[in-house]
Amino acid sequence: MDFIPTLALTLLGSLVLTRLLMPAARRLGAVWGLVDHPSWRRRQKAAVPCSGGLVVYVVGVAAGLTLLLTVGPPFDPTALLALGLAGLGTVILGVADDRFGLHAEKKLLGQVIVVSLPMAAGLTLHHISLPGVGSLQLGLMTGPVTLFWYLGFINSLNLIDGLDGLAAGIVAVVLGTLLLGVVGVDPIGALWLVALLGAVVGFLRDNLSADRIFLGDAGSMLLGLWLAGLTLGLAQSNPALPVVAILAMAVPVMDTASTIVRRWRRGVSMFRPDAEHLHHRLLHLGIPPLRVTLCLWAVSAGASALAAVILGHPAAALLATSLWALAALEVAYSLQRDRHPSVRRVLGFLLGLTPTLWPADPVEALAEVIEMERYRPRMPGLAHEEVPSAQPTVTAPAQAPPARAKEDVVLAVPDESAR
Repeated sequence: MDFIPTLALTLLGSLVLTRLLMPAARRLGAVWGLVDHPSWRRRQKAAVPCSGGLVVYVVGVAAGLTLLLTVGPPFDPTALLALGLAGLGTVILGVADDRFGLHAEKKLLGQVIVVSLPMAAGLTLHHISLPGVGSLQLGLMTGPVTLFWYLGFINSLNLIDGLDGLAAGIVAVVLGTLLLGVVGVDPIGALWLVALLGAVVGFLRDNLSADRIFLGDAGSMLLGLWLAGLTLGLAQSNPALPVVAILAMAVPVMDTASTIVRRWRRGVSMFRPDAEHLHHRLLHLGIPPLRVTLCLWAVSAGASALAAVILGHPAAALLATSLWALAALEVAYSLQRDRHPSVRRVLGFLLGLTPTLWPADPVEALAEVIEMERYRPRMPGLAHEEVPSAQPTVTAPAQAPPARAKEDVVLAVPDESAR
Protein backbone atom coordinates (compact mmCIF):
# COMPACT_ATOMS: atom_id res chain seq x y z
CA MET A 1 0.00 0.00 0.00
CA ASP A 2 2.99 2.31 0.35
CA PHE A 3 3.43 2.29 -3.41
CA ILE A 4 0.21 4.23 -4.12
CA PRO A 5 1.28 7.34 -2.11
CA THR A 6 4.65 7.25 -3.89
CA LEU A 7 2.91 7.26 -7.26
CA ALA A 8 0.66 10.13 -6.19
CA LEU A 9 3.58 12.14 -4.85
CA THR A 10 5.56 11.65 -8.06
CA LEU A 11 2.60 12.70 -10.17
CA LEU A 12 1.93 15.77 -8.01
CA GLY A 13 5.59 16.82 -7.95
CA SER A 14 6.05 16.83 -11.73
CA LEU A 15 2.65 18.49 -12.24
CA VAL A 16 3.40 21.34 -9.81
CA LEU A 17 6.88 21.89 -11.27
CA THR A 18 5.40 22.12 -14.76
CA ARG A 19 2.83 24.67 -13.63
CA LEU A 20 5.53 26.77 -11.97
CA LEU A 21 7.75 26.84 -15.08
CA MET A 22 5.02 27.54 -17.62
CA PRO A 23 4.99 31.39 -17.24
CA ALA A 24 8.75 31.44 -17.86
CA ALA A 25 8.19 29.33 -20.97
CA ARG A 26 5.71 31.89 -22.33
CA ARG A 27 8.20 34.72 -21.86
CA LEU A 28 11.01 32.66 -23.35
CA GLY A 29 8.87 31.82 -26.36
CA ALA A 30 8.21 35.51 -26.99
CA VAL A 31 11.92 36.40 -26.66
CA TRP A 32 13.12 33.61 -28.93
CA GLY A 33 10.38 34.13 -31.49
CA LEU A 34 8.75 30.77 -30.78
CA VAL A 35 5.26 32.05 -31.54
CA ASP A 36 2.52 30.44 -33.60
CA HIS A 37 0.69 33.06 -35.65
CA PRO A 38 -2.85 32.65 -37.05
CA SER A 39 -2.85 30.93 -40.43
CA TRP A 40 -5.03 28.87 -42.75
CA ARG A 41 -4.17 25.79 -40.69
CA ARG A 42 -4.61 27.35 -37.23
CA ARG A 43 -7.87 28.61 -35.76
CA GLN A 44 -6.56 30.91 -33.04
CA LYS A 45 -7.21 34.66 -33.43
CA ALA A 46 -3.91 35.87 -31.95
CA ALA A 47 -0.29 34.80 -31.72
CA VAL A 48 0.32 32.05 -29.15
CA PRO A 49 3.72 30.94 -27.74
CA CYS A 50 4.68 27.42 -28.84
CA SER A 51 7.40 26.81 -26.25
CA GLY A 52 5.53 24.36 -24.00
CA GLY A 53 7.76 21.49 -25.12
CA LEU A 54 10.74 23.14 -23.41
CA VAL A 55 9.03 22.83 -20.03
CA VAL A 56 8.06 19.21 -20.68
CA TYR A 57 11.71 18.37 -21.41
CA VAL A 58 13.07 20.22 -18.36
CA VAL A 59 10.52 18.64 -16.03
CA GLY A 60 11.05 15.21 -17.56
CA VAL A 61 14.82 15.42 -17.07
CA ALA A 62 14.48 16.80 -13.52
CA ALA A 63 12.00 14.08 -12.54
CA GLY A 64 14.19 11.46 -14.19
CA LEU A 65 17.29 12.52 -12.27
CA THR A 66 15.32 12.47 -9.02
CA LEU A 67 13.99 8.99 -9.68
CA LEU A 68 17.40 7.80 -10.82
CA LEU A 69 18.93 8.81 -7.48
CA THR A 70 16.07 7.45 -5.36
CA VAL A 71 14.61 4.31 -6.98
CA GLY A 72 16.94 3.61 -9.89
CA PRO A 73 16.52 3.34 -13.69
CA PRO A 74 13.57 1.52 -15.28
CA PHE A 75 15.89 -0.28 -17.73
CA ASP A 76 19.53 -0.18 -18.90
CA PRO A 77 21.11 3.14 -17.76
CA THR A 78 23.02 3.51 -21.05
CA ALA A 79 19.80 3.23 -23.05
CA LEU A 80 18.10 5.67 -20.68
CA LEU A 81 20.92 8.20 -21.15
CA ALA A 82 20.70 7.79 -24.93
CA LEU A 83 16.96 8.43 -24.78
CA GLY A 84 17.54 11.62 -22.78
CA LEU A 85 20.19 12.88 -25.24
CA ALA A 86 17.92 12.02 -28.15
CA GLY A 87 15.19 14.06 -26.44
CA LEU A 88 17.56 17.04 -26.29
CA GLY A 89 18.32 16.64 -29.99
CA THR A 90 14.61 16.45 -30.76
CA VAL A 91 13.94 19.64 -28.80
CA ILE A 92 16.72 21.49 -30.67
CA LEU A 93 15.36 20.26 -33.99
CA GLY A 94 11.82 21.27 -33.05
CA VAL A 95 12.87 24.72 -31.83
CA ALA A 96 14.69 25.32 -35.10
CA ASP A 97 11.58 24.28 -37.02
CA ASP A 98 9.29 26.46 -34.89
CA ARG A 99 11.60 29.45 -35.28
CA PHE A 100 12.84 29.21 -38.85
CA GLY A 101 10.62 26.63 -40.56
CA LEU A 102 12.81 23.73 -41.65
CA HIS A 103 12.20 21.94 -44.93
CA ALA A 104 10.35 18.67 -44.41
CA GLU A 105 13.13 16.49 -45.85
CA LYS A 106 15.75 18.13 -43.60
CA LYS A 107 13.46 17.70 -40.63
CA LEU A 108 13.04 14.00 -41.39
CA LEU A 109 16.81 13.57 -41.77
CA GLY A 110 17.29 15.20 -38.36
CA GLN A 111 14.78 12.80 -36.84
CA VAL A 112 16.63 9.81 -38.28
CA ILE A 113 19.90 11.05 -36.78
CA VAL A 114 18.29 11.64 -33.40
CA VAL A 115 16.59 8.25 -33.10
CA SER A 116 19.82 6.47 -34.03
CA LEU A 117 21.05 7.18 -30.47
CA PRO A 118 18.51 5.03 -28.58
CA MET A 119 18.61 2.43 -31.34
CA ALA A 120 22.39 2.11 -30.98
CA ALA A 121 21.96 1.83 -27.21
CA GLY A 122 19.69 -1.20 -27.54
CA LEU A 123 16.17 0.28 -27.45
CA THR A 124 14.99 -1.73 -30.44
CA LEU A 125 11.98 -3.85 -31.33
CA HIS A 126 13.23 -7.44 -31.68
CA HIS A 127 9.87 -9.22 -31.58
CA ILE A 128 6.16 -8.49 -31.43
CA SER A 129 4.15 -10.40 -28.83
CA LEU A 130 0.54 -10.97 -29.82
CA PRO A 131 -1.61 -12.21 -26.91
CA GLY A 132 -3.16 -15.54 -27.73
CA VAL A 133 -1.06 -15.90 -30.88
CA GLY A 134 2.57 -15.90 -29.82
CA SER A 135 5.75 -13.96 -30.47
CA LEU A 136 6.79 -12.85 -33.95
CA GLN A 137 10.56 -12.56 -34.27
CA LEU A 138 11.67 -9.74 -36.58
CA GLY A 139 15.20 -10.96 -37.27
CA LEU A 140 16.87 -8.90 -40.00
CA MET A 141 13.89 -6.53 -40.06
CA THR A 142 14.62 -5.32 -36.51
CA GLY A 143 16.46 -2.19 -37.66
CA PRO A 144 13.97 -0.97 -40.30
CA VAL A 145 10.94 -1.78 -38.13
CA THR A 146 12.46 0.00 -35.12
CA LEU A 147 13.28 3.08 -37.22
CA PHE A 148 9.72 3.09 -38.53
CA TRP A 149 8.49 2.70 -34.93
CA TYR A 150 10.28 5.83 -33.71
CA LEU A 151 9.48 7.95 -36.77
CA GLY A 152 5.84 6.84 -36.65
CA PHE A 153 5.38 7.94 -33.04
CA ILE A 154 7.23 11.24 -33.58
CA ASN A 155 5.44 12.32 -36.75
CA SER A 156 1.97 11.01 -35.90
CA LEU A 157 1.86 13.14 -32.74
CA ASN A 158 3.32 16.07 -34.66
CA LEU A 159 0.55 15.81 -37.28
CA ILE A 160 -2.31 15.42 -34.80
CA ASP A 161 -1.19 18.47 -32.78
CA GLY A 162 -3.64 20.88 -34.41
CA LEU A 163 -6.11 21.77 -31.64
CA ASP A 164 -5.76 22.87 -28.03
CA GLY A 165 -5.20 19.88 -25.81
CA LEU A 166 -5.56 17.26 -28.55
CA ALA A 167 -2.03 15.83 -28.74
CA ALA A 168 -1.29 16.23 -25.02
CA GLY A 169 -4.58 14.59 -24.06
CA ILE A 170 -3.87 11.61 -26.33
CA VAL A 171 -0.38 11.26 -24.81
CA ALA A 172 -1.92 11.28 -21.32
CA VAL A 173 -4.30 8.49 -22.37
CA VAL A 174 -1.43 6.44 -23.82
CA LEU A 175 0.69 6.92 -20.69
CA GLY A 176 -2.23 5.83 -18.52
CA THR A 177 -2.64 2.68 -20.61
CA LEU A 178 1.08 1.85 -20.38
CA LEU A 179 0.89 2.47 -16.64
CA LEU A 180 -1.90 -0.09 -16.40
CA GLY A 181 0.37 -2.61 -18.11
CA VAL A 182 3.39 -2.21 -15.80
CA VAL A 183 1.98 -1.16 -12.44
CA GLY A 184 1.70 -4.73 -11.21
CA VAL A 185 4.99 -6.07 -12.60
CA ASP A 186 7.40 -3.12 -12.73
CA PRO A 187 6.94 -0.53 -9.94
CA ILE A 188 10.01 1.48 -10.98
CA GLY A 189 8.78 1.73 -14.57
CA ALA A 190 5.40 2.84 -13.27
CA LEU A 191 7.03 5.71 -11.37
CA TRP A 192 8.83 6.91 -14.50
CA LEU A 193 5.60 6.82 -16.49
CA VAL A 194 3.77 8.75 -13.77
CA ALA A 195 6.51 11.41 -13.72
CA LEU A 196 6.05 12.05 -17.45
CA LEU A 197 2.27 11.92 -17.05
CA GLY A 198 2.44 14.71 -14.45
CA ALA A 199 4.40 16.93 -16.85
CA VAL A 200 1.87 16.33 -19.63
CA VAL A 201 -1.14 17.01 -17.39
CA GLY A 202 0.51 20.17 -16.04
CA PHE A 203 1.04 21.44 -19.57
CA LEU A 204 -2.50 20.47 -20.54
CA ARG A 205 -3.89 22.79 -17.87
CA ASP A 206 -2.19 25.81 -19.49
CA ASN A 207 -2.86 24.61 -23.01
CA LEU A 208 -6.61 24.79 -22.36
CA SER A 209 -6.62 27.97 -20.25
CA ALA A 210 -7.11 31.58 -21.34
CA ASP A 211 -3.33 32.18 -21.32
CA ARG A 212 -2.68 29.48 -23.86
CA ILE A 213 0.61 27.90 -24.82
CA PHE A 214 1.27 25.27 -27.47
CA LEU A 215 3.58 22.27 -27.43
CA GLY A 216 5.21 23.32 -30.67
CA ASP A 217 7.06 20.88 -32.90
CA ALA A 218 9.65 20.50 -30.14
CA GLY A 219 7.07 19.26 -27.63
CA SER A 220 5.03 17.01 -29.92
CA MET A 221 8.12 15.31 -31.38
CA LEU A 222 9.67 14.96 -27.92
CA LEU A 223 6.61 13.23 -26.51
CA GLY A 224 6.48 10.91 -29.51
CA LEU A 225 10.14 9.98 -29.05
CA TRP A 226 9.83 9.36 -25.32
CA LEU A 227 6.65 7.32 -25.72
CA ALA A 228 8.33 5.12 -28.33
CA GLY A 229 11.51 4.69 -26.28
CA LEU A 230 9.83 4.05 -22.93
CA THR A 231 7.50 1.48 -24.50
CA LEU A 232 10.44 -0.49 -25.89
CA GLY A 233 12.40 -0.21 -22.66
CA LEU A 234 9.52 -1.27 -20.41
CA ALA A 235 8.58 -4.11 -22.76
CA GLN A 236 11.20 -6.16 -20.93
CA SER A 237 8.74 -6.50 -18.04
CA ASN A 238 5.60 -6.81 -20.18
CA PRO A 239 6.20 -7.95 -23.80
CA ALA A 240 2.65 -6.93 -24.81
CA LEU A 241 3.36 -3.21 -24.31
CA PRO A 242 4.22 -2.43 -27.99
CA VAL A 243 0.88 -3.79 -29.17
CA VAL A 244 -0.89 -1.96 -26.34
CA ALA A 245 0.84 1.31 -27.28
CA ILE A 246 -0.17 0.97 -30.95
CA LEU A 247 -3.81 0.44 -29.97
CA ALA A 248 -3.74 3.41 -27.60
CA MET A 249 -2.22 5.54 -30.38
CA ALA A 250 -5.10 4.64 -32.72
CA VAL A 251 -6.13 8.23 -33.45
CA PRO A 252 -2.68 9.59 -34.46
CA VAL A 253 -1.83 6.40 -36.36
CA MET A 254 -5.13 6.47 -38.25
CA ASP A 255 -4.71 10.16 -39.08
CA THR A 256 -1.14 9.64 -40.33
CA ALA A 257 -2.09 6.63 -42.45
CA SER A 258 -5.01 8.47 -44.05
CA THR A 259 -2.76 11.47 -44.74
CA ILE A 260 -0.24 9.29 -46.57
CA VAL A 261 -2.95 7.58 -48.63
CA ARG A 262 -4.70 10.87 -49.43
CA ARG A 263 -1.54 12.60 -50.67
CA TRP A 264 -0.43 9.53 -52.60
CA ARG A 265 -3.79 9.30 -54.40
CA ARG A 266 -3.58 12.98 -55.34
CA GLY A 267 -0.02 12.66 -56.56
CA VAL A 268 1.36 15.35 -54.25
CA SER A 269 4.36 15.27 -51.95
CA MET A 270 4.00 13.33 -48.71
CA PHE A 271 5.51 16.33 -46.91
CA ARG A 272 3.06 18.88 -48.31
CA PRO A 273 1.02 20.44 -45.45
CA ASP A 274 -2.74 20.67 -45.70
CA ALA A 275 -5.78 21.33 -43.55
CA GLU A 276 -7.51 18.00 -44.13
CA HIS A 277 -6.50 16.02 -41.07
CA LEU A 278 -9.03 14.19 -38.94
CA HIS A 279 -9.62 17.14 -36.61
CA HIS A 280 -9.98 19.52 -39.58
CA ARG A 281 -12.70 17.34 -41.07
CA LEU A 282 -14.60 17.22 -37.79
CA LEU A 283 -14.40 21.01 -37.65
CA HIS A 284 -15.77 21.09 -41.20
CA LEU A 285 -18.87 19.31 -39.95
CA GLY A 286 -19.54 22.27 -37.68
CA ILE A 287 -18.38 20.75 -34.39
CA PRO A 288 -16.76 23.36 -32.08
CA PRO A 289 -13.00 22.91 -31.46
CA LEU A 290 -13.33 21.88 -27.81
CA ARG A 291 -15.92 19.25 -28.66
CA VAL A 292 -13.71 17.96 -31.47
CA THR A 293 -10.93 17.51 -28.91
CA LEU A 294 -13.27 15.71 -26.51
CA CYS A 295 -14.57 13.51 -29.32
CA LEU A 296 -11.08 12.39 -30.33
CA TRP A 297 -10.15 11.92 -26.67
CA ALA A 298 -13.14 9.56 -26.40
CA VAL A 299 -12.02 7.60 -29.46
CA SER A 300 -8.48 7.36 -28.07
CA ALA A 301 -9.72 6.32 -24.62
CA GLY A 302 -11.94 3.69 -26.24
CA ALA A 303 -8.95 2.27 -28.11
CA SER A 304 -7.01 2.27 -24.84
CA ALA A 305 -9.85 0.41 -23.15
CA LEU A 306 -9.62 -2.18 -25.91
CA ALA A 307 -5.89 -2.44 -25.16
CA ALA A 308 -6.79 -2.99 -21.51
CA VAL A 309 -8.67 -6.11 -22.60
CA ILE A 310 -5.36 -7.46 -23.92
CA LEU A 311 -3.80 -6.68 -20.55
CA GLY A 312 -6.33 -8.92 -18.82
CA HIS A 313 -9.26 -6.62 -18.07
CA PRO A 314 -12.19 -7.96 -20.14
CA ALA A 315 -14.70 -5.60 -18.53
CA ALA A 316 -12.96 -2.70 -20.33
CA ALA A 317 -14.62 -3.84 -23.58
CA LEU A 318 -17.89 -2.31 -22.37
CA LEU A 319 -16.10 0.97 -21.68
CA ALA A 320 -14.58 0.96 -25.18
CA THR A 321 -18.00 0.41 -26.76
CA SER A 322 -19.56 3.21 -24.71
CA LEU A 323 -16.85 5.74 -25.54
CA TRP A 324 -16.99 4.98 -29.25
CA ALA A 325 -20.78 5.25 -29.16
CA LEU A 326 -20.50 8.72 -27.61
CA ALA A 327 -18.06 9.81 -30.32
CA ALA A 328 -20.38 8.43 -33.03
CA LEU A 329 -23.34 10.30 -31.53
CA GLU A 330 -21.34 13.53 -31.58
CA VAL A 331 -20.60 13.11 -35.28
CA ALA A 332 -24.19 12.09 -36.09
CA TYR A 333 -25.61 15.08 -34.22
CA SER A 334 -23.44 17.48 -36.24
CA LEU A 335 -24.69 16.26 -39.64
CA GLN A 336 -27.26 18.31 -41.50
CA ARG A 337 -30.81 17.30 -40.72
CA ASP A 338 -32.02 17.42 -44.34
CA ARG A 339 -29.33 15.07 -45.62
CA HIS A 340 -28.58 11.54 -44.50
CA PRO A 341 -25.20 10.32 -45.81
CA SER A 342 -24.39 6.68 -45.41
CA VAL A 343 -22.08 5.47 -42.65
CA ARG A 344 -19.61 4.37 -45.31
CA ARG A 345 -19.45 7.85 -46.83
CA VAL A 346 -19.06 9.51 -43.43
CA LEU A 347 -16.17 7.22 -42.53
CA GLY A 348 -14.61 7.80 -45.94
CA PHE A 349 -14.82 11.54 -45.45
CA LEU A 350 -13.34 11.45 -41.94
CA LEU A 351 -10.49 9.23 -43.11
CA GLY A 352 -9.77 11.46 -46.10
CA LEU A 353 -10.78 8.91 -48.72
CA THR A 354 -13.48 11.21 -50.16
CA PRO A 355 -12.96 14.98 -50.53
CA THR A 356 -16.54 15.94 -49.59
CA LEU A 357 -19.22 14.48 -47.39
CA TRP A 358 -21.99 14.88 -49.99
CA PRO A 359 -21.57 14.38 -53.75
CA ALA A 360 -21.82 17.52 -55.85
CA ASP A 361 -25.22 18.25 -57.41
CA PRO A 362 -24.68 19.05 -61.15
CA VAL A 363 -27.86 21.17 -61.31
CA GLU A 364 -26.75 23.36 -58.38
CA ALA A 365 -23.25 23.67 -59.82
CA LEU A 366 -24.65 24.82 -63.22
CA ALA A 367 -26.98 27.33 -61.54
CA GLU A 368 -24.06 28.76 -59.59
CA VAL A 369 -22.03 29.29 -62.75
CA ILE A 370 -24.95 30.99 -64.51
CA GLU A 371 -25.57 33.29 -61.54
CA MET A 372 -21.93 34.35 -61.53
CA GLU A 373 -22.15 35.30 -65.20
CA ARG A 374 -25.38 37.17 -64.62
CA TYR A 375 -23.96 39.37 -61.87
CA ARG A 376 -20.57 39.95 -63.48
CA PRO A 377 -21.67 43.22 -65.35
CA ARG A 378 -22.48 44.78 -61.98
CA MET A 379 -18.90 44.51 -60.77
CA PRO A 380 -17.00 47.84 -60.53
CA GLY A 381 -14.81 48.85 -63.44
CA LEU A 382 -16.88 47.30 -66.24
CA ALA A 383 -18.75 49.05 -69.06
CA HIS A 384 -22.19 48.39 -67.62
CA GLU A 385 -21.49 50.45 -64.52
CA GLU A 386 -23.62 53.58 -64.39
CA VAL A 387 -21.90 57.00 -64.38
CA PRO A 388 -23.56 59.63 -62.15
CA SER A 389 -24.87 62.72 -63.98
CA ALA A 390 -23.41 66.15 -63.21
CA GLN A 391 -26.89 67.87 -63.23
CA PRO A 392 -29.41 66.76 -60.63
CA THR A 393 -32.54 65.39 -62.16
CA VAL A 394 -35.91 64.65 -60.69
CA THR A 395 -37.39 61.33 -61.59
CA ALA A 396 -40.47 59.51 -60.52
CA PRO A 397 -39.86 56.99 -57.85
CA ALA A 398 -39.41 53.60 -59.37
CA GLN A 399 -41.26 50.70 -57.96
CA ALA A 400 -38.86 48.16 -56.46
CA PRO A 401 -39.03 44.73 -58.06
CA PRO A 402 -40.52 42.01 -55.92
CA ALA A 403 -37.99 40.25 -53.71
CA ARG A 404 -37.24 36.68 -54.65
CA ALA A 405 -36.35 33.86 -52.33
CA LYS A 406 -32.70 32.99 -51.93
CA GLU A 407 -33.23 29.49 -53.16
CA ASP A 408 -34.74 30.65 -56.49
CA VAL A 409 -32.40 30.36 -59.44
CA VAL A 410 -32.71 32.96 -62.22
CA LEU A 411 -31.48 31.91 -65.66
CA ALA A 412 -30.11 34.73 -67.81
CA VAL A 413 -31.63 34.10 -71.27
CA PRO A 414 -30.35 36.43 -74.06
CA ASP A 415 -32.89 38.58 -75.93
CA GLU A 416 -33.19 37.41 -79.55
CA SER A 417 -34.54 40.82 -80.77
CA ALA A 418 -31.32 42.59 -79.80
CA ARG A 419 -29.32 40.71 -82.43
